[in-house]
Amino acid sequence: MQLSFSKLRTYNECALKYRFAYVERLPRPPLKSLQFQRKLHGALAFYHRFARRDGIVRVEELLKAYEEIWEVDRNPDTKDTKAFKEGEEILRAYCERENSKGRVVAYTEHKLSVPFGPYTLTGSIDRMDFTESGGYSLVDYKLDRELPSENLADSSRQLSFYHLLVWEGMGFAPDDGRLYYLRHGVEQVSRRTRQDLRETVDWLDQTTSHIREERKWLPCEGDACKSCPFWSYCPAKTGQPREHKPIWRQTSILEIPEVIPATRQSRSISS
Repeated sequence: MQLSFSKLRTYNECALKYRFAYVERLPRPPLKSLQFQRKLHGALAFYHRFARRDGIVRVEELLKAYEEIWEVDRNPDTKDTKAFKEGEEILRAYCERENSKGRVVAYTEHKLSVPFGPYTLTGSIDRMDFTESGGYSLVDYKLDRELPSENLADSSRQLSFYHLLVWEGMGFAPDDGRLYYLRHGVEQVSRRTRQDLRETVDWLDQTTSHIREERKWLPCEGDACKSCPFWSYCPAKTGQPREHKPIWRQTSILEIPEVIPATRQSRSISS
């Protein structure tokens, strides 16, 4: 079974939402915000992957890639939409900032998969830059409309998860991790220690164990309910009980052998 950070976060938010999304795979409408995010990320990845790696971002090339991803040639009216115009503004400001910093990008949308007991941890790194010391800086793009007042990079479990993926999958630890708030042009920077990685492994051990042993799939009402697409199925919202029908995935989970502690089969963090 493959587990991304998104899946792990969903389970910790609400076990029933995890079941609806990843076990029963119930239909859900596409989120406009997610579609916008993918197009914006796609434009940045397209540019950085094919542009000359001299640290200079050319706005004309970037906007051309952005139009191609939106398929403007086939749908010219797209350029008049609010989402397209907002993305264009974000990318223009991005160019100006990046040109002033002169950083060189090493990887974009870099996919990784790492064995973890009976599971495979997966993730896609938005960006990694070369550092002056010869290392790498891990970058995770954010599109929050409101800029957090505190440095969330220090406590970001997602950044810790990606650090661990890079350590296990590529054999080195990034020099630092950055939450890059594209709408605001602000980067929050943090470093991870070996102790941070150990705590991340412990969190993964605990969460994957809970997923493996889950049988009740209880709803958990909270802030995540606001954007949940499964209200019409959720007994906490409908007031009606919902019987879980046995499916083959549950049977296969029962046949998985005992989880081998990740620290026995992964790269030694203490070394």
